[in-house]
Amino acid sequence: MRVLVVGAGGLVGAALVRAGAPLGWHGLARAGCDVTRAADREAALRAFRPDAVVFAAAFTDVDGTTPACAAVNVEAPAAWSRQVETWFFSSNFVFDGAGPHAPGAPPRPANLYAEQKVTAEAEVLGAGGHVVRVGWVYGPGGRTFASTARARLSCGETVRAIHDVLVQPTHADDVARAMLPLPRGITHLAGREETSWYGYALAVQAQVGLGRVEPVRSAELGLGPRPRDGRLAPAELPGWRERLDRGAAEAARG
Repeated sequence: MRVLVVGAGGLVGAALVRAGAPLGWHGLARAGCDVTRAADREAALRAFRPDAVVFAAAFTDVDGTTPACAAVNVEAPAAWSRQVETWFFSSNFVFDGAGPHAPGAPPRPANLYAEQKVTAEAEVLGAGGHVVRVGWVYGPGGRTFASTARARLSCGETVRAIHDVLVQPTHADDVARAMLPLPRGITHLAGREETSWYGYALAVQAQVGLGRVEPVRSAELGLGPRPRDGRLAPAELPGWRERLDRGAAEAARG
């Protein structure tokens, strides 16, 4: 099967291309394909003739999302899914209220970013495509909290970390490997161990032996509306402690 990953310059997209390369998967970053432009879409479909597209492009600044962001977050995945079987990456932010949330649970978006994801999910599913929800993804090159905590603490920085929200840190490489069979329908990909970002940062700090971790409540950070409980079920990917221990072993080997 010929698979094309669009949004291959991002954290998840890059991991998908790494994992799928032995299977012949190809990737296009924004420089090679602006997913919002019909001409770029047509050119990519002609050049690669994919049987499937994995749509990992998105505007992911939750608090910076505006109605104009629907061009990439809604209209683009909808357009691609009407022309080729599409796997669309969505977010745990589509839920609010008590979790963990199963794939069939009704979405309840708490902000504009989540509303756009919910609308895009419906468009893609309606075209015969598939939805993959993830949350708290981290990995090489990422700018998320988990992606940068080790580097910041290793430099002796003080890291403020939320202690009153449960998270399921999930490594991008584990997400990518779970995507290789191209699961159909609605799929949740999440790490099986829960913690808070404070607990995660404390574990990293214990490994590096540098820096400080300060607990903060989510309300103190002045963020926009967020799910109080965005945990996903099932959560079957490797847990964050396993990944943390593996990373420390790799660093020790140099």
